[in-house]
Amino acid sequence: MSDHPRTITLPAVQLPVLETDVLVAGAGTAGCIAAIAAARQGASVILIEKLPVPGGTYTNGGIGANSFYAMSTDPSTAKRVVGGIPYELNQRLVDLCGGTGYYPTPNDPHHNPYRFVGDHEIYKGVISQMLLEAGITVYLQTTCYDVLTENGKITAALIANKDGCSAIAAKQYIDASGDGDLARFAGLEQIDMWQDYHTVSGGSTGLVFGMAGVDIDRMVKENPQGAVMLSSAELDVPGMCAEQYAFTTMKDPERYQAISALEMRPFTSMSSIHKGEMTYINNSKGVDCDATKALDYSTAELKMRVKIMQFANALKTTVPGFEESYINWAAIQLGVRASKITICDHMTSLDEITSATRFEDEIGLFGFEDLMSYKHPEYEIKDPGFYGFPYRMLLPKGCGNLLMAGRCVTTDIKAHMSTRNVPGCQVMGQGAGVAAALCAKKDCTTRELSYPVLRDALLAQGVILE
Repeated sequence: MSDHPRTITLPAVQLPVLETDVLVAGAGTAGCIAAIAAARQGASVILIEKLPVPGGTYTNGGIGANSFYAMSTDPSTAKRVVGGIPYELNQRLVDLCGGTGYYPTPNDPHHNPYRFVGDHEIYKGVISQMLLEAGITVYLQTTCYDVLTENGKITAALIANKDGCSAIAAKQYIDASGDGDLARFAGLEQIDMWQDYHTVSGGSTGLVFGMAGVDIDRMVKENPQGAVMLSSAELDVPGMCAEQYAFTTMKDPERYQAISALEMRPFTSMSSIHKGEMTYINNSKGVDCDATKALDYSTAELKMRVKIMQFANALKTTVPGFEESYINWAAIQLGVRASKITICDHMTSLDEITSATRFEDEIGLFGFEDLMSYKHPEYEIKDPGFYGFPYRMLLPKGCGNLLMAGRCVTTDIKAHMSTRNVPGCQVMGQGAGVAAALCAKKDCTTRELSYPVLRDALLAQGVILE
């Protein structure tokens, strides 16, 4: 759009109104868990999602739901710190041959004692089934384009879909959009984080894809300077394997010049969960963009589709083992690591994470820091290897009936490298869902909710708090 676009005055319209106890915006990693938690707590729930399938980042594939355990180099003694609905979800994936289960990784550079990888297609079915079982009203291919506010509360969210435009009036709202859309429309304080994400990761975006027809044994044997197996395990899950690889162009840049020319990170993560395919190929250097701006986001999406096509072709022409390979799937959307962060009552810091800080109002525990490595031991979480998520981290300043969940919290960019990961977002989702349902039932604001009541409800849903 230009800086001075034309404007059109719309005629006054009356929108149909849907009423519910809890509205969850975004059926992603955090939002699906939030909706299920709220429904199980007895609330009526509407869940809206811009995509045609629920699941969010998990459906992008290759997102290891690691970090269900405290940081440790000894899997035999590692404590599991994530339970509740996220753990139930993973167990359902395994039961349907759609998850590797938790296999030990004692040599993991992040000191992550177990790794879990889910099949993105089976996940779509499992999470859909859980949403249906919970009795949630789900609107897919639905966008929230504005909210109405009054006296420090949201009174309605305005949505558009195949039915046209309508409004949802809820008692409580959960912003699990990833970008903090509800908070932004409500005029709450936010900061941009995406511009600096290259300082801690490959960039603010990425796009995962997979290739079938790969001779993985040849890839490792005939590319000794490029390919290395990081972990593997024998599984009891029919049709699945668990192999994790890293591929680098650094040691032989001339041989892999076709890949290096694509301006990607020198290291690419690769995982195989089905024999004969490199199921998940993830080079974290995507196109930097503000994912809250429609044209910027759309352009980045197009550029990344071109880049993975070029990357796949470069693998076929330069890496032995990939000669007969082909792209057999690509993520349904651009993966966004960071965009806008909403200012909440508590903003988790890196020091709190590495110091294993606990809080008096915890809604869950977490034990992972993506920056931790052999070269950066200063990012290790001290004993017992996990820290707490305070309820206050979900409460945006300036609104009494909105909770945030997912990657749209945490302004400390190095702390964000912990909290944005899949299980962390799921923990926030369950905490937000239970809290929203309780607030709706008690007709109170999010800050008036008694923490002992919230704690008891979380424990009843299987959340681990000790």
